[in-house]
Amino acid sequence: MAPQTLSRGMNGTDVERLQKDLSARGYELAVNGNFDESTENAVKAFQEDNGLTVDGVVGAETGRKLGAPAI
Repeated sequence: MAPQTLSRGMNGTDVERLQKDLSARGYELAVNGNFDESTENAVKAFQEDNGLTVDGVVGAETGRKLGAPAI
Protein backbone atom coordinates (compact mmCIF):
# COMPACT_ATOMS: atom_id res chain seq x y z
CA MET A 1 0.00 0.00 0.00
CA ALA A 2 1.34 3.44 -0.95
CA PRO A 3 1.78 6.07 1.75
CA GLN A 4 -1.22 8.35 2.17
CA THR A 5 -1.07 11.91 0.90
CA LEU A 6 -2.49 14.51 3.28
CA SER A 7 -3.83 17.81 2.00
CA ARG A 8 -6.20 20.65 2.81
CA GLY A 9 -9.78 19.57 3.42
CA MET A 10 -8.87 16.16 4.86
CA ASN A 11 -9.50 15.18 8.47
CA GLY A 12 -8.93 12.33 10.90
CA THR A 13 -6.30 10.74 13.09
CA ASP A 14 -3.55 10.90 10.44
CA VAL A 15 -4.05 14.66 10.17
CA GLU A 16 -4.03 15.00 13.95
CA ARG A 17 -0.74 13.05 14.15
CA LEU A 18 0.72 15.36 11.50
CA GLN A 19 -0.44 18.42 13.44
CA LYS A 20 1.05 17.13 16.70
CA ASP A 21 4.37 16.42 14.98
CA LEU A 22 4.51 19.88 13.41
CA SER A 23 3.54 21.48 16.73
CA ALA A 24 6.30 19.55 18.52
CA ARG A 25 8.73 20.98 15.96
CA GLY A 26 7.67 24.52 16.84
CA TYR A 27 5.19 25.28 14.06
CA GLU A 28 2.06 27.18 15.12
CA LEU A 29 -1.19 25.49 14.13
CA ALA A 30 -4.43 24.22 15.57
CA VAL A 31 -4.31 20.54 16.58
CA ASN A 32 -7.88 19.51 15.77
CA GLY A 33 -7.68 16.72 13.19
CA ASN A 34 -8.76 19.03 10.35
CA PHE A 35 -6.25 19.88 7.60
CA ASP A 36 -7.18 23.55 7.47
CA GLU A 37 -5.39 26.76 6.51
CA SER A 38 -3.21 26.78 9.65
CA THR A 39 -2.08 23.21 8.94
CA GLU A 40 -1.37 24.00 5.30
CA ASN A 41 0.69 27.05 6.31
CA ALA A 42 2.65 25.00 8.86
CA VAL A 43 3.33 22.31 6.24
CA LYS A 44 4.52 24.96 3.77
CA ALA A 45 6.83 26.47 6.41
CA PHE A 46 8.21 23.01 7.25
CA GLN A 47 8.78 22.30 3.56
CA GLU A 48 10.56 25.62 3.04
CA ASP A 49 12.70 25.14 6.17
CA ASN A 50 13.77 21.69 4.94
CA GLY A 51 14.49 22.47 1.28
CA LEU A 52 11.45 20.59 0.00
CA THR A 53 8.98 21.50 -2.74
CA VAL A 54 6.61 24.01 -1.10
CA ASP A 55 3.09 22.93 -2.00
CA GLY A 56 1.36 22.46 1.36
CA VAL A 57 0.73 18.79 0.63
CA VAL A 58 2.24 15.99 2.71
CA GLY A 59 3.28 13.46 0.09
CA ALA A 60 6.11 10.93 0.07
CA GLU A 61 8.98 13.46 0.19
CA THR A 62 7.55 15.57 3.01
CA GLY A 63 6.37 12.45 4.84
CA ARG A 64 9.88 10.97 4.80
CA LYS A 65 11.35 14.20 6.16
CA LEU A 66 8.70 14.34 8.90
CA GLY A 67 9.64 10.78 9.83
CA ALA A 68 13.02 12.05 11.02
CA PRO A 69 13.18 12.77 14.76
CA ALA A 70 12.21 16.29 15.80
CA ILE A 71 15.18 18.37 16.94
